[in-house]
Amino acid sequence: MQKLFFSLVVWLAFAGIPAFAADNGYDSKKVIDNDRVRVMRVTLQPGAESPRVARELDRVVHVFKGGSIVRNYEDGRQVKYTYKTGDIVYVDSPDDKLPYSIKNIGKSQMILQVTFLK
Repeated sequence: MQKLFFSLVVWLAFAGIPAFAADNGYDSKKVIDNDRVRVMRVTLQPGAESPRVARELDRVVHVFKGGSIVRNYEDGRQVKYTYKTGDIVYVDSPDDKLPYSIKNIGKSQMILQVTFLK
């Protein structure tokens, strides 16, 4: 019964992400998903915030349109990052795998392509 309840909670959480995204200026689209990589195109309008999720896989972030974000961790910690257009960042530290949301704290739209390595 607990597994069923947990599965339902997880499903409802992910089912709500598109509605969350549409109302919040956050958009994430799957570009490729196979047995080796998952590639997502992420767009953040100024002030937009992603859902808080754990990102367990190492990833490469290619910044198509730069700006500034803040990561908001569950423990209340905030870490700010600024990316320039064209930056490519390999993300693999232990903090990168903790649940966090990202918020665009800049004045312009940001566009990122995130490649998760499976």
